[in-house]
Amino acid sequence: MSNISTLTEQAVLDGTCAVIVTYDKRLPFVEQVLRGAFVAGAGHVVLVDNGTEPAVAQALKSCTVLWGTGWVTYTRLEQNGGSAEGFAAGIAAAAQRPDTRHIWLLDDDTVADTSTLKALTQTWLLMGADPSCCLSSFRQDKRTYIKLVERHKPNVIQENSFFGFSVQAPFQKKTVPVWQKEGPDCLGMEMGAYGGLWFHKDWVRRIGLPDARFFLYFDDYDYTLRITRQGGALWMCRNSVLKDLESSWTQAASCLHPWLQAPQGINRSYFSVRNRVVIEQNSVRCQPVYFLNIALFLIIKVFCKSPGSILYHLRHPLRMARRWNGVFRAIQYGLAGNFENGLPRT
Repeated sequence: MSNISTLTEQAVLDGTCAVIVTYDKRLPFVEQVLRGAFVAGAGHVVLVDNGTEPAVAQALKSCTVLWGTGWVTYTRLEQNGGSAEGFAAGIAAAAQRPDTRHIWLLDDDTVADTSTLKALTQTWLLMGADPSCCLSSFRQDKRTYIKLVERHKPNVIQENSFFGFSVQAPFQKKTVPVWQKEGPDCLGMEMGAYGGLWFHKDWVRRIGLPDARFFLYFDDYDYTLRITRQGGALWMCRNSVLKDLESSWTQAASCLHPWLQAPQGINRSYFSVRNRVVIEQNSVRCQPVYFLNIALFLIIKVFCKSPGSILYHLRHPLRMARRWNGVFRAIQYGLAGNFENGLPRT
C-alpha cells in the first residue's frame, strides 16, 4: 500500500473492501446492494451467507461467479449467527486481505450510489487521512440519524438513561461536534449502526471483532462504542447517503409499541431490550435514577404509546401480560449481563 501522505482518492477506493451480510431469502436485495457497492467504487466485496437454506446459498454463490473471485469473496456460516456473528465473519475476512485498507459495512438492504463511497473517501482525506478516524453514511430511514441532522440530538448513551430517556435530560445537554471543509460536512457520534460504517482495518487489531454474544440488535452500538471509547472518532458524513430498501421493524404501523406487537415475535424485542440494557450499564452512575427512568419509559413510551394501546391492554390483559413478561425478563437479564438465556436464536 502507498504511504498515507501520498494517498489518492482512487487508492482509497481500491483499498475499500465492502462487507455485505445476508440471511433468509433476500437475494433480490443482495443483488442491488452488491451492484451498488461496485458502482460506488469499492475495490472488493465480502459476501457473508448467514446460514441460508441450500437453494439460496447456491444462488448467492453464483454472485461470486458472476462478478469473479477477484472481486467477490463468498463466506458462509452454516447457521444464522445473527448480525454479530455475520459481521464478525465478514470483518475478519476483509481484514485478512492484504489489499484491504478500509472496511465498509453494508446491510443487505442498504444501497449505495456513485457518490456514497467517494464522499467518505474525500472527507477522510480532507480530515488528514487519520486511521483512527471512522466515518458513516447518512441513512434517511434511521430516526437517530434524522434527529442528529435536524435537531443536533447527540447519538450517545447519557448517564442513567434508558433507551435515551432520562429525567435528567434537561441538565445533560451535550454539544454535537461539527466538521466542515470544502463542501463535505460531518456530525460527530459516539456510536452508530453497521450499515454505512467505514473504518480503517487497523481497528480490527485494536478492538477485535463484534461480540457474538449479542446475536441481534445493538451489537453495532457496542462495537462502535469500543472505537470511540478507545480514542477513535466517529463522524456521520451528510454528503454520503445510503438508501434503505426496507423499513425498520420498529416503524411498523400499530397502536402498540414495537416490543408488544405480535408480528415482531419474542426474539426481536427480547434481544433489543436485553442488549441495550447491557450496554447502558457502563453509563449508570445512580441506580435509583436509572430504575426511575426505566419505569417512566415503560409507562409513558410503551404502555401509554397511544390511547389505542391502553384500550388494547384493557381488552386483552392475559395476552399483554405474556408480552410484558418477555420485556421484564429482557431487562432482568440485561441488568445481570446474562447472555446465557436459552432463548431460541432464530
